[in-house]
Amino acid sequence: MGIPGLDDLWDRHGGAQVQVFGRYRPLLYHIVSVAVSPPRNGTVLVVDADGRFDVTRLNCSREDLKHVWVVRARNGKEGVRQALEESTKWLVYGEHASKGRELVVRVVSGGGGDADVVGDWRGWLKVESEGKEVRGFGMGMSVEEAMRETEERRSVLDGMGWWAGCEEGSFRWREE
Repeated sequence: MGIPGLDDLWDRHGGAQVQVFGRYRPLLYHIVSVAVSPPRNGTVLVVDADGRFDVTRLNCSREDLKHVWVVRARNGKEGVRQALEESTKWLVYGEHASKGRELVVRVVSGGGGDADVVGDWRGWLKVESEGKEVRGFGMGMSVEEAMRETEERRSVLDGMGWWAGCEEGSFRWREE
């Protein structure tokens, strides 16, 4: 993937699929951002199994963002499998803006699948925040109230430290 500390954990765990759980999306955003940015300059396929992958959380240039391909999957495991298979084939053989770049990593967010990195409710690599916890929006909150709180929540999340760990060790990073 091109992330030394994370690559070390992956190798020590056996080099198979990275199965992430806990608050895994920040790690997925970090992996995708690093994979498409210099010096890696790759292409990334993200299969969004639950519709919650947020490309605005990626930390890469607009130009590099053009090489992040997000596909929504339908119909559970079979839909994820089909989306991975068809999208991978298209990225390897199709005509598109990422044709000259290597397909560096395939990610499934919110479900299982035969990808390089899978974020779901179980796995071997747990992700947690190292900072202040951001509380959820309250029941019965209006859209106007939520919008007023959004900026405060974003400022807490920006620059937050994160930890991913397993029996083989841990990896830390900070959102930028």
